[in-house]
Amino acid sequence: MKNIVVTFIGKDKAGLVDQLAKIIFDHEGNWLGSSMSHLAGQFAGIVQVELPELAFAKFSLALGQLEDLSTIIQEGHSTSADIEPQDLLNIAIVGNDRQGIVQEVTKALHSVDANIEQFSSVLESAPNSGQLLFRAQVTVLLPEHSSIEALTDAIEELGDDVMVDVEYGS
Repeated sequence: MKNIVVTFIGKDKAGLVDQLAKIIFDHEGNWLGSSMSHLAGQFAGIVQVELPELAFAKFSLALGQLEDLSTIIQEGHSTSADIEPQDLLNIAIVGNDRQGIVQEVTKALHSVDANIEQFSSVLESAPNSGQLLFRAQVTVLLPEHSSIEALTDAIEELGDDVMVDVEYGS
């Protein structure tokens, strides 16, 4: 079996994910995991797929036939099985939006050697002021030489308006 990662982007339209799922199914593939979003009229995603070695070439050709969808295929390897859920930390971050806040957050995570497993963020209007709030949900793997306290401190040092909540993964 071949483990691959497919990234894609295209103009959003109904049935796009179904087309991708059908190609995976038609080539005896197994959809292992994915993350997808609608952003600025585009639909973008990443999918981890396992399929028979002999089906890979035809699968690649079929993906290339999808109209209005750009795809990139990368060979992957299974790493998720090596990580136990209790080794992961789920981090919720909320703060006033500002230019560079994602870089500030990722730099803080990097400062404690946290490895980002998943990162998603949104902007939303604050209930009372209407000011834009930055919200991020981040899942990280923290090495043994670091600590939750160091991670929390690194993020909270970004400003008085930044709140962070850390929980063990499940």
